[in-house]
Amino acid sequence: MRFFKVLVFTFCAISPSFLWGQFSIDSLSHIDYQALHGANLNDVWGYTDELGNEYAIVGTSKGTSIVDITNGAQPQEVFWMAGSESIWRDPCVYGNYAYVTTEAEDGLLIIDLSPLPQSTSLPTALYTGPAANPWQSAHTCFTSSSGYAYIFGANRGEGGVIILDLNANPMQPVEVGVFDISYVHDGFERNDTLYTGHIYDGYFCVVDVADRANPVLLATHPTPNLFTHNIWPSADGQTVYTTDEISGAYIAAYDISNLQQIQELDRVQNTQGTSVIPHNVHVKGNYLITSYYSDGVVVHDAHDPQNLINLGSFDTYPGQTPGFDGCWGVYPFFASDKAVAADITEGLFILQINYAPAASLSGVVKDLTTGQVLEQVSVELVGAAMIEKTNTQGIYKTGMPGSGTYIVNVNKPGYYPQTVQVNLSQGLSTTYNFNLLPIPPFNYQVTVLEEGSNLPISNVQIKLQHPQLLHEGQTNGLGQEDFTLFYQDTYDCVVGKWGYQTKCFSLLINSATASGTIYLKKGFYDDFSFDFGWSVAGDAETGMWERAEPNPTTGTFFDFDAALDCSDQCMLTGNGTTPNTDQNDVDNGFTTLISPTFNLSGLTTPHLNYARSFYCFHGPGNFDDTLLVVLSNGLEQVVLEQIIAPQDQAMSWEYKSFALNGLLPFTNSMQLFIRTADYPGHPNITEAAFDHWSITNESILENEALGAVNALHLYPNPGQDVLTIGALTQQSQVRIYQLDGKCCLTTTVSPNHTTIDVQSLPNGVYLIEIAGQRCPWVKMGQ
Repeated sequence: MRFFKVLVFTFCAISPSFLWGQFSIDSLSHIDYQALHGANLNDVWGYTDELGNEYAIVGTSKGTSIVDITNGAQPQEVFWMAGSESIWRDPCVYGNYAYVTTEAEDGLLIIDLSPLPQSTSLPTALYTGPAANPWQSAHTCFTSSSGYAYIFGANRGEGGVIILDLNANPMQPVEVGVFDISYVHDGFERNDTLYTGHIYDGYFCVVDVADRANPVLLATHPTPNLFTHNIWPSADGQTVYTTDEISGAYIAAYDISNLQQIQELDRVQNTQGTSVIPHNVHVKGNYLITSYYSDGVVVHDAHDPQNLINLGSFDTYPGQTPGFDGCWGVYPFFASDKAVAADITEGLFILQINYAPAASLSGVVKDLTTGQVLEQVSVELVGAAMIEKTNTQGIYKTGMPGSGTYIVNVNKPGYYPQTVQVNLSQGLSTTYNFNLLPIPPFNYQVTVLEEGSNLPISNVQIKLQHPQLLHEGQTNGLGQEDFTLFYQDTYDCVVGKWGYQTKCFSLLINSATASGTIYLKKGFYDDFSFDFGWSVAGDAETGMWERAEPNPTTGTFFDFDAALDCSDQCMLTGNGTTPNTDQNDVDNGFTTLISPTFNLSGLTTPHLNYARSFYCFHGPGNFDDTLLVVLSNGLEQVVLEQIIAPQDQAMSWEYKSFALNGLLPFTNSMQLFIRTADYPGHPNITEAAFDHWSITNESILENEALGAVNALHLYPNPGQDVLTIGALTQQSQVRIYQLDGKCCLTTTVSPNHTTIDVQSLPNGVYLIEIAGQRCPWVKMGQ
């Protein structure tokens, strides 16, 4: 026996992958619920009867389905109960009872599963809370082995947590407590500790529910994308894992062993840099199983919570989108290691998962010359899902699903990169340390002069952007700024100051260049590449004007600034961090954007030009929200525009130009005011954006590219798979060009056929040409 143990140990060390087997997810079968019930799927849970038969409890848009998956290749629906139509129906199971919430006003459906498998005639009941304090709908539920059900997002109070005691009679729950500090989207309870995801607040809570009549909040912590959808603890309760239900968000791990100092340990995406949304993460042993919308079922190795390693996935959805398409839920807790996955449109997938640990790699990165540890070093294990960064101790951790020889690329700005080969073994951790050699720096001096006079300009802001580093500076009294650079390469340069026209261009810089001179032309221009001192006034509770790169919201705010300027930033109202349209829009007051002063002297026919966008979902009630653009000379003012947005029309950039002669006397205290509001009493979803401001002697709409924005009426702009051409009076040929001039699509439109299928085009900026006019159009999202 001793000899056998030694042999096993030695064999494991030599060939761990053979001992562990290979990770895999295999499809056993599939049920098309469109064909079966004409229904989409919501969430899914599982149940195992006393004979070991396994069942999927499936929430659908039209009712609740129970499927026997004991023979995974031949699943059989054994129960169906229709319900009010809803895209939310969420099941959970306690003992021999299933509980199903829905946001239709059907209450809590309770199904007695104990007759299975002998009988499929299953008793049911409906529960809607205490008679004196009822509720009719709820988003999700969770049941614990201690005999309590937790109802999340009910249409009562703040939509927090309603706690039900199931012990006396599972068919007749008794409400015993609430935790209702704010809306809760989902949660989990074990050992008298409740974990809750507060999606609209962007944090999770840890709550003591030993006394369920008096829950005690122990701790809160924000999640990476501030849209906390669900939370699940590890078996030992020392770690929790969360998802943010937002495009491009993360699964994240946190050490909660000290609730006074919760620490984020790691965060991962299924594929780095994509915009797919993670939905529900579950913990099974040392593995995370996540329903990942259009990426399907994704499994991570979580043996080391500081090093979440992607093992693989099973894609249930044929496309890939940044939206709520694909796999809603997965239940992975069957003893057989089967899993069931509910895809919204594609149906139910019965899967077999073979779990196996990853091969991990870790180490420390230091400066070769000083021996100091280096943080924020990029460590790319080629083929891994994530490119990792070293922490403050210089430590990196990464890994791959299986054994093999892999390439590792290590890079930090200001250091020579390294590339090595490493041999990794499944189930084992390999250590590899790196020492990086600093790149010798060189100096580069920029001088900024006024075009025409050649006088130096002080306080000019400068950006030199290299793919590795952004250098920022400001000129002194001699119009000079000195930069310390590392890369002899092409830089994107942006140079600007209020009272001058911002300039942007590409520039090759090397150690022999030493210096460069840039000439700025006098004039007024701002594309918000820099902060030139625009101010903000107002009393709105949220949604005040700010300078930022736009973050999109669902159906409202786009994620691009105006086309053809130097910057990716603009002025906008309330740049939210989540896709929630109502989280950071203008609410309960007004906000006004105010330009610095300007002087129109020297211009014979001054025109004020800008791009703007306005959105308002104002519902059936009174409508009092507009976007107001006002020009002032310090003594009097004139309204240039008062914009009433069409109800719920998607945002798009529109360029405007106004001849200023005769509107009001010119002074040296001219200012522009852009004001919008959403006053109390008539709550609407209100958003605005402003960009690419300038004063010229002629209208910028005479510029072919900019003027065509309005003439061609492209919408939505930005858009996704379909482009519509408005204001057509005759059949016209359309050509779509890339910015490098290459024509990538030619078609014909007419007043009766105004749409163009553009889903084959990659995301980016295009020029749409019709009848000799060209207009910029942005494709985003897919």
